[in-house]
Amino acid sequence: MLEGKIVSYNEFGGAMVDLTAEDMTKAGFALGDILSITIIGKELVVPYYDGYYSRTGDYLFVAYPSYPSICFTANNIGLPEELTGLEGQTFIIRMKEKGGKIDVQQALSMKYTNIRENYPSDEAFANARAVNAGNIASGRLHRTSSPFCNDINRANYVSEYLERQNVRTVLNLADTEEMIQNYDMPSYSRTLWESGHVILCPLKADPTAADFNNRLIEALKVLPSYPAPYVVHCMEGKDRTGYVCALLEGLCGATYEEMVADYLKTYDNYYEITPEKDPGVCNALVSLRLNMCLTYYAGVDDESLLQDLDYAKAFSNFLLSHGMSQQQIDALVQALTVSELSAGCWQQ
Repeated sequence: MLEGKIVSYNEFGGAMVDLTAEDMTKAGFALGDILSITIIGKELVVPYYDGYYSRTGDYLFVAYPSYPSICFTANNIGLPEELTGLEGQTFIIRMKEKGGKIDVQQALSMKYTNIRENYPSDEAFANARAVNAGNIASGRLHRTSSPFCNDINRANYVSEYLERQNVRTVLNLADTEEMIQNYDMPSYSRTLWESGHVILCPLKADPTAADFNNRLIEALKVLPSYPAPYVVHCMEGKDRTGYVCALLEGLCGATYEEMVADYLKTYDNYYEITPEKDPGVCNALVSLRLNMCLTYYAGVDDESLLQDLDYAKAFSNFLLSHGMSQQQIDALVQALTVSELSAGCWQQ
């Protein structure tokens, strides 16, 4: 048994507690255990991982490598209202099942370094690449880690990549205006920001949430009025970026296989995990994360249906039902698939 206390809440609605991974180890808990957490008179059964390896909405205890302490949260959506505002609240941890989720922990436990020399190229380190799925025009759309926040030591490399690719508009899925103004930005990133070429659309990592889609759709409505090429990014360029890029790819006619390949390229860049070398891990990643996004946007319940869908039609129907007009959808598709800027586009 171990007693802890909620100290604060992070920007994603997770509770940061006063326990570290070392505290958990000393008390006899290990990654992959299933825990019983008693808080405000409720017992919650949660896995203990070092990453977000649960489905959206499921509770978990996370010893994330870049966090200073343990985070208690519901994956991708943050804690419900009844578990917020509890700074100073104590809770009790007990063992529910030793090693009950060790298979998931071992399959999905992935760590990367923030040292450039450990990666084969600047692009791999920056998780930077052009998005070429479906009918998206060559060099029209890119995805990267953050070109503004340097917490993972990649912003300078991303900024240099964007300058080489002549990227002119940024869809920023991570930062508020207050956050971005406090960064010591690389030169080209600052140029983009100061010239008004950054669309701020801070999202949590749940593509099924109303707030996620309301914010995203408002950003997508205006994206065609900004000049291409475009880049989409969050912090690492993994989940939020992956979900938004999958939506754009499918809207522009990408196949399921193309969306999966682009999503998994990030895990090759960060961890050298590929479908050829690590099929079990890749299948778990796709099932837990990408397929959750695709089934929601396509309006289907069964993952087995994802192979043969007409994503352009399905995703267009989703956007129509969530507030975009057909004219706005057509403009978005044209902005991503034509090789030259259409007349009348907003200019610097």
